[in-house]
Amino acid sequence: MQMTKDEMPFKEISKIHKECPVCEIERDLIYGETRDILKVRGLDIDVASKIHYCPEGDHYFYSIEDEEDKFQAAYREYRKRKGLLQPEEIRAIRNQYRLSQKSFSLSLGWGDITIHRYETGAIQNDAHNDVLRMIRDFNNFKQYFEAKKNILEPDLAKLVQKAIDNIEKDQRRHTVELILNMLAEQKREPGRAFIVEARPDYIKQVVSEKYYSNEELALAA
Repeated sequence: MQMTKDEMPFKEISKIHKECPVCEIERDLIYGETRDILKVRGLDIDVASKIHYCPEGDHYFYSIEDEEDKFQAAYREYRKRKGLLQPEEIRAIRNQYRLSQKSFSLSLGWGDITIHRYETGAIQNDAHNDVLRMIRDFNNFKQYFEAKKNILEPDLAKLVQKAIDNIEKDQRRHTVELILNMLAEQKREPGRAFIVEARPDYIKQVVSEKYYSNEELALAA
């Protein structure tokens, strides 16, 4: 994009020597920042925009990389205003279930590159965002999978079920470790009541005077 010096506010960041695509020759350029208004799904979003100024030609131009950064900044602001999950939050949900982008996307009944697109900056629709928020909770994810597993490819269904089984196994092990640690604390502080919390939404148990034996706890694993 080409503009003249009087057409935009400009804050200098640094001086660089590189090719000016307008002059088609290497020049001493000024790299700086201005502001742009981008329209994202009907909303005007004000964002910082990196830009180059060529003093000899008295014009500005954008680089492809800086343009991508500018649009991603606008998309982030749009998600923030609309209460949508950011790409890193979607990635964290997927990683929670230890699935690849493709497997996670297909397990939700979506296209095989949908999650990849969302994790790399595409804006998700409201319906998909609601599903992703809902399945942050492990029990909700299990229920969602149970409702869809019969329509999934058998190999994919087995993969997701294995991931769920492994998570539950880890949760049981984690719970046992917490209770055993609590028992050790109880020996040091007799009569004290302990609240044991395992992974979110999995177990919450108040233990006071009566405890399982270590052998019984081991069976729980």
